[in-house]
Amino acid sequence: MNWRRFASPLPLAAALVVIAVTCALGNWQLNRAHEKEARAARLQALATQPPVVLGTAPLSQAVTERAVRVTGRFDAARTVLLDNRPHGTGGRSGDSRAGFLVVTPLLIGPVPGEAGAMRAVLVLRGWLPRDAQDRTRIAPFPTPAGEVTISGTALAGVPRVYSLGQEAAGSRIRQNLEIAPYAAETGLSLHPLVIEQHSDTGDSLARDWPPADLGAERHYGYAFQWFGLAALTVVLLVVLGWRRARRLAAP
Repeated sequence: MNWRRFASPLPLAAALVVIAVTCALGNWQLNRAHEKEARAARLQALATQPPVVLGTAPLSQAVTERAVRVTGRFDAARTVLLDNRPHGTGGRSGDSRAGFLVVTPLLIGPVPGEAGAMRAVLVLRGWLPRDAQDRTRIAPFPTPAGEVTISGTALAGVPRVYSLGQEAAGSRIRQNLEIAPYAAETGLSLHPLVIEQHSDTGDSLARDWPPADLGAERHYGYAFQWFGLAALTVVLLVVLGWRRARRLAAP
């Protein structure tokens, strides 16, 4: 085939770039969907295993995404409210009001062999709505004063949102919370995980956590759009090239 007759070099190169980029983006979206579905299947399998019981000793195994259980006392004075966390973002609830994720350290007990060190774990307790006029006017939510047993899923860290600038240490309202800096700030010996609380402690916080495969269908939709754009580019390239070839071949 005479490619010069079929298409001029510059439009042909541009079309090939568009096809390559859109196919790559489509594959990326498919991979994201597969990752979420695989994580959901992994969590479902792990849910059949007995929960890992956290104590004061350092963890001897990786427990991320495992069911966990821990007994201790909430340190209510060190509660952190994570701002800009809409309820129902992509979740099962249609409620998309702005609010806070409530994170409180749970004190488990003294660390063996470390004088004065207190073992604790961060608990992602649930969602709290935010006052529309004044973000610092916090609706009351009770925190159990005595010993409680918390059940939930171990996360590698607190879910993050995009944040501008540095987080102010000691502030009750923040954008994000990292385990290691918070441990240094409070002096607590924190387990390297966060518990997404599932058990009820009578605090009136919303705990309808989004499923692990949330967004997989959306990724499939995006992939279809990118592959569709690639296919459309191929069709246009063929049709316009055919017309060009016919025009140049005409006497």
